[in-house]
Amino acid sequence: HSRQERVHPDVLVVGAGIAGIQAALDIARAGHKVHLVERGPSIGGHMAQFDKTFPTLDCAACISTPKMVAVSQEPNINLMTYSEVVEVKGFVGNYVATIRRKPRYIDETLCTGCGLCMEKCPKKVESEFEEGLAPRKAIYRNSPQSVPNKPGIDRENCIWFVKGKCGACQKNCPSGAIDFDQTETVFPVEVGAIILATGYDVLDPTPLTPYGFGRYPEVYTGLQFERLNNAVGPTGGRIV
Repeated sequence: HSRQERVHPDVLVVGAGIAGIQAALDIARAGHKVHLVERGPSIGGHMAQFDKTFPTLDCAACISTPKMVAVSQEPNINLMTYSEVVEVKGFVGNYVATIRRKPRYIDETLCTGCGLCMEKCPKKVESEFEEGLAPRKAIYRNSPQSVPNKPGIDRENCIWFVKGKCGACQKNCPSGAIDFDQTETVFPVEVGAIILATGYDVLDPTPLTPYGFGRYPEVYTGLQFERLNNAVGPTGGRIV
């Protein structure tokens, strides 16, 4: 026996790499509200790391950056970075998804993206975006083209959170946007459809000892090679 149900018009897209971005833009332009959830600090996924794309050898950023900016400017897209879906309940056409949003420790309404906080931060750690080939600060954004173009604080490495002192970013922020008291928020969103665009992780090559990764400096992963090729990568595009 069949029944009719009202379908909620909003859509949840999980993952804001190039696939999630394109899906969100298409749905938003068709007139539906989209909740776009990304676990990282900015959108773009692996596409933002690439130098060129196969088979046309177009510059990856030339394709992805305009789409990233379009996401930030699209009124029908509710972009949630540093966020994860922790639970989904409901049935076809009527879901309630629970979103956990981690604190960025930045008031995004005040931050202008000037970058002074990153300049003054004394703590350096390996950059995940640069695939460990270059350092980043404890307060950071992946690149100058990041969307949203606001930094976030890496709590595990921030001297303020580890030792209870420093605060260089707070002292030097002209907008007063640093907020060490921000907390995690958990909230529901109601949607009628869910698109999973969670992408992929690169295999950890460390256990594959015959290939010499980690033992020989000239053995790279594909993503590390993309960063070395990239004109705005850690070596300015030189293979070293």
